[in-house]
Amino acid sequence: QDAQSLHGDIPQKQREITLKGFRNGVFEVLIATNVAARGLDIPEVDLVIQCSPPKDVDSYIHRSGRTGRAGRTGVCICLFQRREEDLLKQVEHKAGITFKRVGVPSATEVIKASSNDAKKLLEDIPPSAVAYFRKSAQELIDEKGAVDALAAALAHISGAAYIQQRSLLNSTAGYVTMVLKCSIEMRSMSYAWRGLKEQLGEEVDAKISAMRLLKGKMGVCFDIPAGELSNIQEQWSDTRRWQLSVAKELPELEEYPQEAGRGFSRFGSGRQSNGGFKRNNWFKNGNRG
Repeated sequence: QDAQSLHGDIPQKQREITLKGFRNGVFEVLIATNVAARGLDIPEVDLVIQCSPPKDVDSYIHRSGRTGRAGRTGVCICLFQRREEDLLKQVEHKAGITFKRVGVPSATEVIKASSNDAKKLLEDIPPSAVAYFRKSAQELIDEKGAVDALAAALAHISGAAYIQQRSLLNSTAGYVTMVLKCSIEMRSMSYAWRGLKEQLGEEVDAKISAMRLLKGKMGVCFDIPAGELSNIQEQWSDTRRWQLSVAKELPELEEYPQEAGRGFSRFGSGRQSNGGFKRNNWFKNGNRG
């Protein structure tokens, strides 16, 4: 995405040029400090992303108010770390709103969005240009088959090198988030640990991290290294009490886990990631999860 910046150290004349370009659609992304939070008439802003919760509610209101103006709808996303959850609760309480908490996009979701973008790019290619590639296209179809040939072309347009799983809990690359559901309410995560070790053995303790109770305490979710997924799936068998699956999206979690056990204590343990799957340009350099 083409982007420009706006902050207090930029001369006023340049600020005016930047704002004019954003209003007129010369570029689509404006990266700004609170200098853009109020007092600016910028129509048709579809999305506001706050990189962290502000410490005062007014700042949140003014920032999010940049979208959904003049009868339009918009979306405001606020990125936060676990230690900042109290700031979110403060905003919810004082502003009378309720956030929808979601996990980071999975690799599958990122690929789907990228594929949709690639399809739109193909639709914009004029027929006169397509004619030059018909011979090569036919050769690819004869060699790979039509579906595989087109899929490879879409992957190349998207810049996808290879897919890398990442945690839905904290965006750590190389980890998969799993959900363990229980048929009864659990008092603590220790019960889940016992259920896992009954089938997977004591050594599973070193493979699991970031364990959290599900909302309602009818299960837990946790991270495992992506390389361990097939081994765990081979060893595990669902029972009437326990069902284990790979999380497709982040489930609702208990706000205050009742037990800071072994898994929970490793949440946010310092593993950092650029996440997703490697890609040139945006995917490689800009996607910080």
